[in-house]
Formats: sequence, structure tokens, C-alpha cells
Amino acid sequence: MTKFRVTSILVLLLAFLAAPVLAENEGQNDLDEATQLKATAKSLADLEKVAQLCEGAIKKGLDEGNTIFAEQLLSASLMEYSVKVTEAIFERKPPHPQWPLLRRVATKSLERAVELNDSLGAAHVLLAKLYTLPQGDAKKAQSNIGKAVELFKDDKEKLAQALVVKATIDPKLADKLKSVERALEADPGNAEAWQLQAAIFMAQQDFDKAIESLNKLVEKDDNNATAHKALAEALAALEKFDDAIHHVTRALEINEDDSAGYALRGRIYAMEEKYEESIADLDTAVKKNPQNAGAILFRARVHLVQENLDRAKKDVNFILQINPTFSEGLVLRSMISAQEKNYTAAIADMEKVLKQDPSNLQWNLQLGGYLATSGRPRKAVELFTKLVEKNPKSWQARRARADTLLTISDHKSAVADYEIALKEKPDHSGMLNNLAWVLATAPDDKLRNGKRAVELATAACEGTKYEAAHILSTLAAAYGEIGDFETAKKWSRKAVELGGDDEVSEQLKKELESYENKKPWREAQKTEEKPNIKPSTLET
Repeated sequence: MTKFRVTSILVLLLAFLAAPVLAENEGQNDLDEATQLKATAKSLADLEKVAQLCEGAIKKGLDEGNTIFAEQLLSASLMEYSVKVTEAIFERKPPHPQWPLLRRVATKSLERAVELNDSLGAAHVLLAKLYTLPQGDAKKAQSNIGKAVELFKDDKEKLAQALVVKATIDPKLADKLKSVERALEADPGNAEAWQLQAAIFMAQQDFDKAIESLNKLVEKDDNNATAHKALAEALAALEKFDDAIHHVTRALEINEDDSAGYALRGRIYAMEEKYEESIADLDTAVKKNPQNAGAILFRARVHLVQENLDRAKKDVNFILQINPTFSEGLVLRSMISAQEKNYTAAIADMEKVLKQDPSNLQWNLQLGGYLATSGRPRKAVELFTKLVEKNPKSWQARRARADTLLTISDHKSAVADYEIALKEKPDHSGMLNNLAWVLATAPDDKLRNGKRAVELATAACEGTKYEAAHILSTLAAAYGEIGDFETAKKWSRKAVELGGDDEVSEQLKKELESYENKKPWREAQKTEEKPNIKPSTLET
């Protein structure tokens, strides 16, 4: 009897002692299943299941050691899951159409991962990249990338990678450059850092430094097609076209199916005015990628320059069929319409574009130009005046208004605008010429100033190497105004030699005849205002 009681008490005692242990490890089965599944996990669904099992195991209860293991397994699975999800955002070009949803999913997983393990530097980097996407969170991005940089301080390669991301997040170019320099100091072999440094230099218009950075990258890896293309861009900006063509051609040797590479070479050829070569490369770019909108639009621009208007329209209309509100396409179509003197259609397209961005200065200037050219100069002056009021430092707006004021003989107001605009752009040959013309030819004796007209026209001629007929004509008019008709005839004859179309040539001959008769030239344009176009009559 005594033995039975002792045994029973011992069993009860063991059961009592074992109860907390069993409760403490109630999630063990889920953890074991998660561990086995993680070893073979391949798909997103597998990783999601691992995470669910780990969360369940932790919730049900584990001892201290197993809890730590479960949290590590969970954070690693969430990280791997997020990397796979974000491939559709960062690796796919263009990103997946549902990228905002994918970002939310990945962000939620990563935030849980760093909650469990704040030392996951890679998770902080990925979070920072996700937060920098449109409608993201700049402050969180800065916080995460700062954490990653701190975590990777003893791992030079990973530190450099984090600093490259930091450079893309930094709001100021100077800060971006500092981050890139730190990245290169940590890992001189980081290709992304070299490319980003070059991109920053290019954004600062410092093409020489950009070329220096890219040359170093190409020296390290001649098979880096991206570096060769970036180098070609920088060289083209400095008008070193032969070197630029060499590097983009090398990029195409590395990847002969690169549509963007052919498009780039086509653009460089166009800058050289080698339009046949440009069209050939742009055709290849489109053949390699029929959806390369940039190549198609640029080809349309080249066709426009060559006055192949039907081909230009075909390309533009193809783009606009895909995206009817594409601003670049609408602007280019307006230019084609203007070339055809169909200003109704040109104005209609610019009005469509301005609905998307009413404050865009260049688009407003373009619209004003169409109004002025189509016989509505006073309407154009109204528009330019609004632009000047909103952008008082814009020399372009003042120059546009001044040019238009000349067509309605408001010489005094035009002179005032030119004077202000030239303070911003003192070497602009077009404005130097136009102001000199007014000072030399205005009917109002109080406005004319022959001596200054000679100075301005001479500067304009020097800026154009004495090769522009209309500017030589202005120089002749300036000398005519001060009574030096011999010099006036000299430059007027040179202008006639250079000539232009029939109408221009006739005008230049009349000016020469005036100087031969020892008469200064006078001009006053009086453009009649055409009625406004009603919106209902605008072509679409």
C-alpha cells in the first residue's frame, strides 16, 4: 500500500513537472514542419507557408532556444520571400504593372523581418529601395539605409552596395557624390558606384569628370556594355562624336540585340547630321524592339528634320495610338502640323498637352510661337506676358515676347525685353541680332542707336562666325544707320551671297539697293490679328 502511494505521488509529481515543458513547446510540431519545408522551399508559396508555420509555432509556444530559432527561420524566410517578390519590380523592365501591390506585400514582410532581427542589413537596404519608389516614404528610406550602412561598416563590399543605394536616396547632388565616393573608397571594384558617379557628374554638366569615371570602369571591365553606352553619352555631349560612336559600337559588339544601343547610336549620328546613318540605326532599334517608344519618337524627329512629314506622322501616330495622352508624342505631332502650316491642329495638340501640366514653360512658349506664326501675335503677347509674370527670370519668355512685339511694331517694349533678357544671356546671338536690328532700323528716331547696334551686331556675327546671312544683314543695317554706307554695302553683299529662299534673297537685295543709294534701312511690321479659333473648330 505504501509502495503504491509513493509510486502514484512520483507519477503525479513527474506529470506536474512535465506540464509546463509540454505547454512551452506546444508549437514544436509547426516548427519542425517549417524547418523541413524551408530546406526544400522553391516557390513563393513554399516560403509563405514556412513563415505561417513559424508564426504559428511562436504563437502556440516554444521554449527559449526554439523561440530564437523560430524567429531566425521566420526572418530569413520573410527576407527570401521579399527578394523574390521585388524581382518583378527591380529586375523586370518595365516593372510589373501591379508593382504598388507587390511593394506593399514586400514591405510588410520586410518590416516584420527587421522587427524580429534588426541586424538584417540586406532587409534594411531592400526596404530603403522600396520606400524610394513613387508615393513612398523618404524619411523611412533614409532611416533604413542609414541603419544598413552602420550594420555593414565592417564588410567593405556590402557597405559599398548600401552606399550606392544611399546615393540614389540622398536629395542633394553634393550628398549623392559624397556617398558614391565613400562607396568607391570601400570597394573600388563596384561598377554601380562608378556608373552612378558618372551619372552625377553628367547631371552637373561636368562631362569631363563623367568620362574620367567611366574610362576607369571600362579599363576594369571592357565587357561592361552599360559603361560603354554611358561613356558614349558623355562624349557626345562634348561633341566628341567619333569617340562616342566607338564606345556605343563596342557596346553593341557585347550585346548585338540591344535595341537601346542602336537607338543611342542613331541619336549620336543625328547630332552629327548624319541622318541616313541615324535612320538606319533607329530602324534596327525598332526591329529589335517594336515597343521602343523612344527610338520610334526620335526617328520621327529625324524624319521631321529631313521634311519627311508622312513618315514622321506615321511614327508619331503609332505611339499615340498606344497612349493618346503621351505628351512627347503630342508635342512632336504639333511640330509636324506646324511644318505643314496646319496651325489649328498644332495649337489643339499643345492645348491638350498643357491640360496635363499648365505651368510647363517650354510648352507654353511653343503654344505662343504657334499663335504668333499663325497670325495671332497679340494673343501670343498676352500668353508671353503671363509667362513673364510667373517666371520673371526667364530670358526665353522675355525673348519670345520681344520677338512677337516686333511683329506688331511695339519696338519700345521689345527693346526693354531684350535688354533684360540679355543680362541673363549676354552672348545669345539671336537676341544680340534682334536688338541690334531694332536699334538700327526702327522708324522712331528716339529708339535708334547706330553705334550700339554696330557693337551688338558685331558680337552676333562673331558668335556665328560671320556665316549667317540674316545677322550680316543686321550688321549692314547698323553701319547704314551711322552713315558708313561703304561698310554697309560690304556686309550686305556678303549677306546676299549667302542668301536664302526666294523671299529672303529678294529682301536682302532690296536692303543692298538702299545702301547703294545711301539710305539707311527702316522697318516696321504691322501684322493684322486673325480672329481666335473657337475650341469647337480645333482639329483632334
